[in-house]
Amino acid sequence: MFRLVGELDPNFGWTNGRVVTTPPDQYAPLASEPRGAFACVARGPAGVQIVRDALGINKLFWARRTDGELLFAARPRHLVEAGSCFEEIWAVPPATAVQADPPGRTQRAVAPRQPLPVAAIAARIRSELDRYCAALARELGDTPVYVCLSGGLDSTGIAVVARRHLPGLRAVSFDLDWAGSASSGDRLTAARLAADLGLPLTRITLSADELLELLDTVLLEGIDWRDFNVHAGLVNAALARGIAQLHASDSAAPVALTGDIANELLADYHAEQIGGRTFYALPRVPLPRLRAALVRGLEASHREVGPFHAWGVRAVQPYAVVVDHYMALPEAFLSLADRKPRLCRMVFGDEIPAYVYDRPKTRAQVGGREDGGVLGLCLDRGIDGQALRARFAALHGITDPALLSRFICGGRYRAALPALGGPT
Repeated sequence: MFRLVGELDPNFGWTNGRVVTTPPDQYAPLASEPRGAFACVARGPAGVQIVRDALGINKLFWARRTDGELLFAARPRHLVEAGSCFEEIWAVPPATAVQADPPGRTQRAVAPRQPLPVAAIAARIRSELDRYCAALARELGDTPVYVCLSGGLDSTGIAVVARRHLPGLRAVSFDLDWAGSASSGDRLTAARLAADLGLPLTRITLSADELLELLDTVLLEGIDWRDFNVHAGLVNAALARGIAQLHASDSAAPVALTGDIANELLADYHAEQIGGRTFYALPRVPLPRLRAALVRGLEASHREVGPFHAWGVRAVQPYAVVVDHYMALPEAFLSLADRKPRLCRMVFGDEIPAYVYDRPKTRAQVGGREDGGVLGLCLDRGIDGQALRARFAALHGITDPALLSRFICGGRYRAALPALGGPT
């Protein structure tokens, strides 16, 4: 016996050249775990079906009650509210495709990879992004679709592909109005870019206090307390709330396309320096190992889908469907300092304007602001890593802080498959 507590996240899986949007509580015959975002738990012909996508983009947690009932939910807080203790909550592992009862995992056959030239990989990335966006357009129809623009390469790449397939595509940009400060570099570049691409731009600007009002929602929906992911989640929550307000009376939930995940796929991160302190530092390990850890760690945060879902906006991360192609990039290419702009030139060419290629890399959390953007704001208000950890614990009824270190360990959620009983 099992029970689903609360809603699961909307599915935008990608398998065998089709978008899979099956409701997450309905059986979906699948040959393998999907790329993109997908999670489900349902009763099928052979018993219980449990599926989670290859990267673990959509979340699925479980706990067993003392009476033996098995509970599933997309958020740990739903299981806590249903009477489970936090220490009894587990994540379903990524790349799970349990299709029978008792559980039997579907293993995806992986053919040996033949090394390909980077240009050939780039061509495959572009082809699959085009096919995915075309399929999305057919699936979504007249649904309002936004692309989140930060003025960086990742979001611009999604914008130039999506505008080819999604008529009526709109752009949306976040900025922080902190004590009347000037517009951020992200906002200025996004406005120029939207005009050049012919996309109407919605500008969402929040005061410091308005942004921090979203913090508890981000901690609950983002399922993470680590500063980088919380700060990114705050930006997404601001975008989500703004989009939702524009479509409060619509029958179909709006969709937001994001450029997330590309940084992990290319290990394209750097630390931030504020007030002589270093933030968002990464371990000093060989780049292939670092990339592998970053990609595995995508399952242990819901900084994108979670905050958007909280306001009824469906987030789609197109780079998640081309992960296999990115992972096929040779180590020699990954070692190049300019690997991202070099690859983007092969994938998107001059569809991305030169000023975007030439712009120094910035983070959405910082936004190209001298005051540090969201990161600087949180530090100014005393909301550091320790405070975020304590608040997450309080929101989930956790009294023993050691539980958090067991819940996310090595950058991943504590995961296991539950033992299932007979068909119900």
